[in-house]
Amino acid sequence: MTPLHWILVGAVVAPMFVLTGILSAWRWVRSRRKERDPVSDKLLRPPGESVRRHLEKLDEQINDALLWFFFTPQMFAAFLLIPNPAITAPSPASAAVILSIAIAIALAILMWRLIWLIDRRRNYRLGFSGERAVAEELNQLMLDGCRVYHDVPMEPYGNIDHVIVSPTGVYAVETKARRKRKAPGKRDYEVVFDGKTLIFPDGADTRAIEQAKRQADQLRTFLSKALGEPLKVGSILNLSGLDGCQSSQS
Repeated sequence: MTPLHWILVGAVVAPMFVLTGILSAWRWVRSRRKERDPVSDKLLRPPGESVRRHLEKLDEQINDALLWFFFTPQMFAAFLLIPNPAITAPSPASAAVILSIAIAIALAILMWRLIWLIDRRRNYRLGFSGERAVAEELNQLMLDGCRVYHDVPMEPYGNIDHVIVSPTGVYAVETKARRKRKAPGKRDYEVVFDGKTLIFPDGADTRAIEQAKRQADQLRTFLSKALGEPLKVGSILNLSGLDGCQSSQS
């Protein structure tokens, strides 16, 4: 391998490996730091905290995917510059075709992953906005003597979006934010509940109600064990930004 080849390979590959190495090292050092939070008390979670943490992870994955997307062509080009005596070097035309196909396949895979991550982040962002909007309304109940908790962890089942402790009982609130989509002959802001299914302008949903009931059951089990006596917990499903059937309670 001639010095020119080394220079070309280094100029193409080195920036990516240096940048990737620095980012990886920085993340590792940050995770290994023996730092202690100045606040030792367990603080109540703000609304949408679990979703926010998912958004942070997705942001890191999107950044990694973008990094590989922009540096992948240079890596393939660098590998072609490295001569291998055991392999007969292809002609320039063949090398160009092979390089183009390899880059196209790699970029297609990376593009698919990038689109998937961005779409997933978009959905999480919608859920985050929905939980924040509902929390602002539920917080008004504290003026009436209620206690409102947000993003209550229920390991290993996940979390409950909101919990209301009121003079009339305890309620688990599940929030669902859904994008409004126009449908022929229907208003995009209405949803109909037929007793079992939520019917949106663009489709039906049978899982949201079951999820709200399941979370109420989990909260009831947890509180009953903690108090040492049975406790009834109601379930509330809130559909952010929709009219007609905004919530169903059991």
